[in-house]
Amino acid sequence: MVKKIKLAVIGSPISHSRSPEIHQEFADQAGIDIEFSKVELSKSNLDDWVHSFFLDGGKGLSVTLPFKEDCLSLADEISDRAEITKAINVLFNSKGKILGDCTDGVGLVKDLTINKNQSIKEKSILVIGAGGASRGILPSLLEEAPKSVVVANRTVEKAERIAKEFSSKASQTSKSSNLIASSLSFEALKDFEFDVVINATSVSTNPSQNLNLDESVFRNTSLALDLYYSQAFTPFMDLADRAKVPTVIDGWGMLVEQAAESFLLWTGFKPDTAELIAKHGE
Repeated sequence: MVKKIKLAVIGSPISHSRSPEIHQEFADQAGIDIEFSKVELSKSNLDDWVHSFFLDGGKGLSVTLPFKEDCLSLADEISDRAEITKAINVLFNSKGKILGDCTDGVGLVKDLTINKNQSIKEKSILVIGAGGASRGILPSLLEEAPKSVVVANRTVEKAERIAKEFSSKASQTSKSSNLIASSLSFEALKDFEFDVVINATSVSTNPSQNLNLDESVFRNTSLALDLYYSQAFTPFMDLADRAKVPTVIDGWGMLVEQAAESFLLWTGFKPDTAELIAKHGE
């Protein structure tokens, strides 16, 4: 009897996660038997739980908010792209070592450029938030050679740190040599126009929180994206819709595409994502 491959997703909150059904679809395509759990953890029990998972035969973990930066130190080795992002969304056992990687940026760019037919090149992009979710997508966005990337955050100092770090990395690649990542307070956004606005904060996971964005931030925007995935519009998406942004989307496509990359790392099988992308909202 073939033993089930033990997988899980960890985060807080986690009840909304659709990772189990996504990876079950991938497993069905591959003819692989999996056991996929979703587990809510806290910062206090994160380390012990992750180590116990792998000691107990676990193969792979998806890592979501708020642990993308915390889990970096739990890996024995990390990929080049995780080294750049300083955040991971996947851990997996390879020959007895725990490896960490970041598939978020690859998933986002594939969803935008291939599934949604949205070009990022020469576009001015605003990324709201300066945590692990932002870190996961910034390198991949910069590789697409946008005109500019601006990072805005409630705590301006945190945005300034991430902007300085990624500006340095951008200057080291030929595609991105002309890019400058900047940090702004929310109040300063009214002085700029953006082609693409991305919400990379966790606000959409908590209805009691508010970004306190002004509708004017979308005045020249053609695409608004909330990295949170939801069957209903989030407050961020509602605001963009009221501002008449032509394309307003959530993170479902990115979720599916990054999951496919993770499943490839865990099993060696690259799933077809088209059917799952089309199922959004069902």
